[in-house]
Amino acid sequence: MNVWNNIISVWDSGQQVDRQGAIELLRREYESLKITPIKGSADPSDLYDKELTSLYVMGKYGMGLDEQYPEQFDSLFNLEIKLEQAASMLIAEGVNAKDKVLMLLGAVDGNTVARILRIGLTKVYFGFADDSHMKQLSDAISAAFPERADDVNRFLKFYSAFKVALAIEQGSVRDRLTKEALKEAVAIQLGRGREAVPSDRYIVKIASEVFKVPGKVLRQIFGGIKEGTGRP
Repeated sequence: MNVWNNIISVWDSGQQVDRQGAIELLRREYESLKITPIKGSADPSDLYDKELTSLYVMGKYGMGLDEQYPEQFDSLFNLEIKLEQAASMLIAEGVNAKDKVLMLLGAVDGNTVARILRIGLTKVYFGFADDSHMKQLSDAISAAFPERADDVNRFLKFYSAFKVALAIEQGSVRDRLTKEALKEAVAIQLGRGREAVPSDRYIVKIASEVFKVPGKVLRQIFGGIKEGTGRP
């Protein structure tokens, strides 16, 4: 919200905030509040560019800024708008949307798949969609682009780990049995079976780095597993 207040102030003055400027505003705000962007085990160089998804989702669905400042919003989030348009096409048309999506995005590689699914995850996280949206979207991508099935499964494993880590942070998971039950439940919701079940180490990494869950809490749930480099 602080970042959005800064951007809106610039827009109201008749100026525009470019993408790199928004990234730097977001980075500075996160660093000042000791917040970590939504991420898995890696720290890609474009992490904050990807984290603009959070700004996009909150701005559009939480504040209606796409309607209040249509030209400025479209200019800043041209990529996210196209990705969400592609997601809508895929959910609505499935395999038949493939050519339209390729025309819109130019190509669909692993990074594109992750960015499309990241919008879905962010909408779920902020309460603008539920888990069924992620299943619909992941199924639609796999159907239209079967060659990207591994990329979809990889992201869903991250999504599952994220959901469990979030539940730990919120206090609804406090022991090993509840953690295991939730891991299985999320996998069933996604309809992917074991392919969507993350390792404990992966969950610990997200819980500690993204949600700042204390080590004492993690040891209570995971036993002697060490924090650090996670693997899906």
